[in-house]
Amino acid sequence: MRGSHKTFLSLCLIVFAGLNSTLARPTSKPAPKRPASGQVYPQFRSQYGVIHWLPEQMPLKVYVSPGSCLDGYVDESTGAPRTNVDNKADWPFLAAQVLSSPEALNSLPQAQEFNEGMRQAATQGIQMWKAFEREGLFRYELTDNPADADIYVFWTHHFVNKLGLGLFANDIRGVTSKESFPYKAILAGGQADFKPVVILLRTTEPGGTPMPYDKLRAAAAHEMGHALGIEDHSPNPGDLMSIYYGRGVISANDAATIRYLYRLTPDLIP
Repeated sequence: MRGSHKTFLSLCLIVFAGLNSTLARPTSKPAPKRPASGQVYPQFRSQYGVIHWLPEQMPLKVYVSPGSCLDGYVDESTGAPRTNVDNKADWPFLAAQVLSSPEALNSLPQAQEFNEGMRQAATQGIQMWKAFEREGLFRYELTDNPADADIYVFWTHHFVNKLGLGLFANDIRGVTSKESFPYKAILAGGQADFKPVVILLRTTEPGGTPMPYDKLRAAAAHEMGHALGIEDHSPNPGDLMSIYYGRGVISANDAATIRYLYRLTPDLIP
C-alpha cells in the first residue's frame, strides 16, 4: 500500500480544518441535481451510506498482478481458502498481510489457465472509467509497483464458498472487497488503518476453459466500478454494473450513477 496513506490523516486535518462547518453536515447542503441523460440507480449506495474516494487520495494507483493467486491461504476454521466469497470482508486484511512481505508476494502461484492476454484484457476494462477524469470526478493510474497501489487485482481459477465448494452458477467472473472508514470520524481526528482494495478475477469458464478476453474485460470494468464506490448492482440488465455485465461497456445509467455518486459528500471512504 502506498506510503501516502500513512500521512493521509494529518493531511485531512490540515485541509479540512478551515472548511465551512456545512461540510460536516451534508444534510444541510442542497441535493445534487441528477444528470439529464441516463438514470441513477439507487443501488450505488451501501447499507451504511455513500462510499467514494476523496480528492486527497488521488491519483489512485491500480496494480494488476501477473496472474498472482491468493487461494493458497487457508481459513483454519473451515479448511477453505481465505478467498472464499463468504469470507470477502477478510480479503483486504489477507492482501495487506501478503503485501507486507516481498517474499510472500513473489512466491504467490499463478492462477490456473492465466495468460498475459488476460492481464491486458483486465487492464483495458479498468481503463474504461478513465473517461470521467476529464470531468474531475477522480483520477487513477496503473502501476507495476505493488508497494505503491491502492487497488489490487489478483486472480482465481474459480470462486468457492466457505465450505470450499466451487461456485459456477450465475457467471460470477469477479468480486471486489474493500474496507471503509467513517468520513466524519476521520475529520474529527479518528485513526484509520487503511487496507488495500482487492479485486479477484476468474481465469476460467465453468467448464474449465480459459475465460474469453471480452468477458474478462467486462468483468474488470464492472469490478473497477465497485472499487470506485458503486456498491451494489444495477437492476437494469443492460448496464455494465448489473449482474449480467450489460454489453460490456459503461452505459448511460452507469455514467449518470458515477457522476451523481461523486457529487455527494461520502459517509465512508475506502
